[in-house]
Amino acid sequence: MRMIQIKRETLTETQALQTLKERGIQINHYAEQFISHPCFSARGPQEMTTAIVSLQELGLNCGASIYELIHFIKETQYCPCPWDTGYFLRLAWTDQPQSRNSILTGTHSSPDQAVTVLSEPLERDDDFPKGLYLRNVDGDLWLRGYVCDASYRFGSDALFALALRGQQANPDVI
Repeated sequence: MRMIQIKRETLTETQALQTLKERGIQINHYAEQFISHPCFSARGPQEMTTAIVSLQELGLNCGASIYELIHFIKETQYCPCPWDTGYFLRLAWTDQPQSRNSILTGTHSSPDQAVTVLSEPLERDDDFPKGLYLRNVDGDLWLRGYVCDASYRFGSDALFALALRGQQANPDVI
């Protein structure tokens, strides 16, 4: 498990996309669609702690769907992240381990070393991105959106960024 503290700030869709471009962070169409949603924007400055954990570390040895994970963590020290967390986490976390599989086409599985930011879905529509995930591919940092239906199960080795309730931990500040 890795703890990362981030600072969320007020931003607009235009500012978010421009900052990603200026920092050389790659995005896909789904990430752009997710960032463009009216609920995405941060509501003001706030520091928060995120924990990067695998489903197995949480005790979910058979994996879980997004909805199962959201329900499961209600009884833990974690909670879903605000919608804009993936954006701020990507800006802060520049030393994410590189993925061993650079090209994934049609595998319908979480890429190696990808970190999915768990948040409540913005829309129930299966064609709208459910959230964002972070990847480092061949040294290029990515912020990607993803789509899946309610039945999709992440494997037990899938990594998630979760918000830490109460901020009790002493995280690495990035």
